[in-house]
Amino acid sequence: MEQLYKVNSYYSNKIEGNSALPADVLRPHEVLTGVKASKDLEEIKCHIEAQKRLADDSIADSLICTKDAVARMHRELYKGISDVHLDIKVNDEGESIRMVPGQFRDRGVRVGKHIPPTAEKLLSYMNWFEIAYRVDRHHGISPILAAAAAHHRLMWIHPFMDGNGRAGRLFTDQYLKSGGLVGSDLWSMSRGFGRNAEAYYAALNAADHVRKGDLDGRGELSDSGLLKFTRYFVETALDQVNYFNSILEARLLNQRIDTYFQQRHQEAFYAIKSEVVPEFRIKACEIYKDLLHHGDQSFGAIQTKLGLNESTTQTLLSQMADEGLIKWGGLKLVSLSLSRHSIEFLFPALW
Repeated sequence: MEQLYKVNSYYSNKIEGNSALPADVLRPHEVLTGVKASKDLEEIKCHIEAQKRLADDSIADSLICTKDAVARMHRELYKGISDVHLDIKVNDEGESIRMVPGQFRDRGVRVGKHIPPTAEKLLSYMNWFEIAYRVDRHHGISPILAAAAAHHRLMWIHPFMDGNGRAGRLFTDQYLKSGGLVGSDLWSMSRGFGRNAEAYYAALNAADHVRKGDLDGRGELSDSGLLKFTRYFVETALDQVNYFNSILEARLLNQRIDTYFQQRHQEAFYAIKSEVVPEFRIKACEIYKDLLHHGDQSFGAIQTKLGLNESTTQTLLSQMADEGLIKWGGLKLVSLSLSRHSIEFLFPALW
């Protein structure tokens, strides 16, 4: 999940113009937490941490569309961010205000050609949103269709002064999980949106159109426009499911693992920016594949399977843990992970 949080954060922020590169996102965590970290990296770090907190302290399914839940998601995105990054420009004259994370906007805004509901009407729209998209009222295939509609409508309402796009995509991730879409933790809508941001914005804009006559829905917005966005949303979801299925296909994944560890053993692996990476015993490949196929293992079980002495086994596991290929400490079970060196090789075209 750690790596998918990074993928989600990278693409969601990229859509908003964040210039961080995958290599920056994959750096060790302490690089992102330095006091001199750029705004772009700080946004990504806070986004990653927000996803973790929402996973550890999840919102009840029936409450996912409430004003409090949406406000919390926005607030989580900005937790730990520098105050200077909360100052946002509100007009062409250079006037700026200090945004309060999680607080609904109290003034009118314009987003390109779109003029969201006035501040006076905003709470009424959020009350409607809460009722219309309450996830426990949707069943079968309906939750993914509701997720598409809710994503657009929340973006259209534009409840916050800034950060609406990232908050909207974070909301959609949470909504899909609450809607019981099994496996949604293994693929990324943000990646799908971010691979072609122009298509994403075009689909959103199509659903912004007002109703075109009495046969185009009953509300103020076009049903046909929302149908176009829903089709785009579902096609994007299917594309992401197919992509992640393809890179997780067992035979091909095993081949990539074999090649990766062979290159590491032969010191033929070249990391990003020609960074020198240490040699691995070829036994590291056995450990990695065994953890992949059989789950967490004890130190003793790994040592027995490898047929190595305790000292050699400990050295090899420590090296793999230091690099991030596994998680292991002391008496804990050894579990599988992904290092910043291995992720792009084992999961090509992820970024």
